[in-house]
Amino acid sequence: MDPLDVFIKNHVAAPMRASGFSKKGRVFRFAGLRNDHLFMELERHAVDPEKCVFDVHFWIVPLSHWEFVNRQYVKPPAPDISGALVTFSVIPPTRFAYEPEDDGPFRSRWAFTASQEDSCGEELARRLEYTYIPEMVRLLDREALLREILSNPHGELVRLRSAVTSEIMLRIDDAPVESVQALVDKAEMDGESLPLIQWARQRLARRSSNAPQ
Repeated sequence: MDPLDVFIKNHVAAPMRASGFSKKGRVFRFAGLRNDHLFMELERHAVDPEKCVFDVHFWIVPLSHWEFVNRQYVKPPAPDISGALVTFSVIPPTRFAYEPEDDGPFRSRWAFTASQEDSCGEELARRLEYTYIPEMVRLLDREALLREILSNPHGELVRLRSAVTSEIMLRIDDAPVESVQALVDKAEMDGESLPLIQWARQRLARRSSNAPQ
C-alpha cells in the first residue's frame, strides 16, 4: 500500500469521518444542507524517494456553481472537485514542510519519512479537527464565504473564478432578484462570458416566476 494511503487510514480518516465527511480514495466529501459541497483531497507527489510528499487541499463547490458548470445536463451528476469555486491549502509547519524556505506554491507540500509518520499524522489530525474542518464547514454558508473572499481577496482562500462571477454564484439563489440582476448587468458590461450571463438571467427568471404573488 502506498505510504500516503496508510497515513490517511491511520491518522486522517478518523477526524474527517467524525466531522461527517465520507471518503472515496484520497478525497473526503461533506454535503451541506442545501447540497453545497466541501471536499478535502490529499494529493501525492512522487518527487522524493526518501519521503512521502503530499498536499492537503480543501475545495468548496456551491450547488449554484456546479449547476452552471454542468448546465448541459437536465439532471447534473453528483458534485465533485471540478466544480470548485474556491480552494484552500493547509500549510504544514516547518518541520513537516518539504520546502520550508520556499515562498511559492511548494511551501504547501507536506512531507514525512517512515520514522516521522506518526508525529506528522498527529499534527495534521490536530490541525484538521480543531482549526481547518470547523473553519471550512463554516464557509459552506454562502454569505460567510462571500464576505471572506470580498474582504480578503489576497488571502489563503483562493478564488477560481473572477470576483464578480463568484459574487453572482453566491448571491443568485438568496439575494433580492433586483440586486443580483444589477450585478449580472454590470458583469455583462464588464465583458463576462455570455454563457454565464444567459444562465444567470434564466435562473433569476425562474426565481421570479416561482415567487409568491
